Order: sequence, then C-alpha cells, then structure tokens
Amino acid sequence: MYAVGVSGSPRKNGNTSILVNEVLRFIDGEKRLISLADLDIHPCRDCGGCYEEDTGCVIDDDIPWVIRELEKCDVILLGSPCYFKSVSAQLKMLIDRTVSVYEMEPFRNKIGAAVVTQDVYGKGRGGELVLRTLIDFFNSEGMIYAGGVIGEGGAEMGNVRKDKRAMKEAKKVAKRINELYGKMNGR
Repeated sequence: MYAVGVSGSPRKNGNTSILVNEVLRFIDGEKRLISLADLDIHPCRDCGGCYEEDTGCVIDDDIPWVIRELEKCDVILLGSPCYFKSVSAQLKMLIDRTVSVYEMEPFRNKIGAAVVTQDVYGKGRGGELVLRTLIDFFNSEGMIYAGGVIGEGGAEMGNVRKDKRAMKEAKKVAKRINELYGKMNGR
C-alpha cells in the first residue's frame, strides 16, 4: 500500500501536518507527506487548457506533480486547517486543479481519509464543515471514504498533540484504512 498525506496548511510543520503524520504513522506500507506550504501553487484560471490539450493542467507550477503522486498512490489523506469554516486556500487550489484529470477518473476506488484542525474547544468551530467539504470531494471522485478526524489545536504550533481524543481517532482512521485496503486486496 502506498499512502500520500497532503497537508493543506500554509504552515509547514503546523498542527495539520502533525495530525496528518499521526494518521500516516499507523498506516501499513509506504507513505509520504506532501506539505503544500513548501510548494509553488496557483489557483485554477478556468482557462480550459486542460480540456483542449488533454494533457492535464497547463499552469506551470507544482500542482501537476502533486496530482501525479496522488494518481500513483492507493490512499489519499487530505488535511486542512479550518479557515472561516472552510478548507485552506492551499488545499482548495489542489482540489480545484484536479479538474484537469477529472474525466479520466484517476482517483476512482482509491481510499480517502480526512484530517481537519480547528481552534481549541470553545474558541471557534467549523471543522465539521471542512470535513464535509473533503468528504464531498472524495465522493465526487468516486473514492472510498475511510473516515476522518478533527483535532483542536488553534494557532499555537504543536498544540494539537494535547488533543488526546484526536490522537486516538487518528489511529482509528489509520486502522480503518488498513482494513479497507486489506479487504480490497483479498487479505
């Protein structure tokens, strides 16, 4: 099994990356974390170039290689902080740019899981809406949803580690991914 976790946070080693890595830690097989914070990425321009050329997105940035990596893997783990009750701009750019390969259905029947970080309890919510956005993406791509986790961390780097419930849930999501992969591959 090859699992790719994408952290859509603008902070390279922030709470979202920590929680994505926590799920990856318990997934069997090869795994890779891609932090969108490290990359040169741009929004979809709705230019239609991906339809005319039939070669994928024509924007010259790092999104095409991220999409190629997602095409190669068996498991896609998408993580985002909650920004105004939605996914981060970085992750939204990746999601939108997958339109360049949508007709080819490269993510169909892959396992998908979601990781969301939000403010600490009582200081703002919205993680459920971010989770819903990610589930909708997985469904639109014909993926098999394995579950998700919402962690509370707030703006303080590393604070999500204090959310014991989320840390346990991350392990459960990984266990479900391993089970689904096994069932799908006759194990």
